[in-house]
Amino acid sequence: MGTSVLMFLQSKILLNIPGVIHGFGNRSEPVPSQLKKYWERKAIWNQVHGVELSEIVEPNQNCGPCDGFYCEMPGLPIAVASADCVPILLAKRTGDKVGALHAGWKGTKAQIVKFFFKKLASLGENPKDWVAAIGPSIGPCCYEVSEELARDFAKDFPEPGLVRGRYVDLPGINEYQLKEAGVALVDVLRECTGCVYHDKSPAYYSYRKYEDKLRQYGVVLVIENP
Repeated sequence: MGTSVLMFLQSKILLNIPGVIHGFGNRSEPVPSQLKKYWERKAIWNQVHGVELSEIVEPNQNCGPCDGFYCEMPGLPIAVASADCVPILLAKRTGDKVGALHAGWKGTKAQIVKFFFKKLASLGENPKDWVAAIGPSIGPCCYEVSEELARDFAKDFPEPGLVRGRYVDLPGINEYQLKEAGVALVDVLRECTGCVYHDKSPAYYSYRKYEDKLRQYGVVLVIENP
């Protein structure tokens, strides 16, 4: 009998948004299957662990160095690549706008979530009208950092449980930032890329744990003619 394929993950919150499809990939299915037919339209970008954002307005748009996207054009997938970093997918409750953020430790510490909603506010958007899902990333069970970096995180994010000794909860910190920004509904899919297995093999790519060079993708888009 062959090895079973691990299906991509979806957020219950985003599944309830009309006119939007999404998914978080894994080793078996780096690009979620239901989004593959749109994949050739994806933007071209270079993740640099920063807070730069781009609006996607056309297929194969060249965004250059960028770690966040927003889009209202139907049929254009926006995606972030990850192999331990935190992928965040967002959607407006009305289903006509979506976003995607890549939050490594640098982006998390620099609060890319804050920059995203600051940009949207300049476009007349209200965070209360948005929902978010945090996908598979390295969890506090596996993310041990230096004492200096742990102290920095604890200083910036002193809420209980986000930093325990030298272990940092990157998904939890991003959840906190989303709620602080005003997003009421946040779904955290607690799948650690460093220690979750499927059929006795690692379920996700992990740069930190397995030195993987490949990535899985979190993808979201507004459907054409829903």
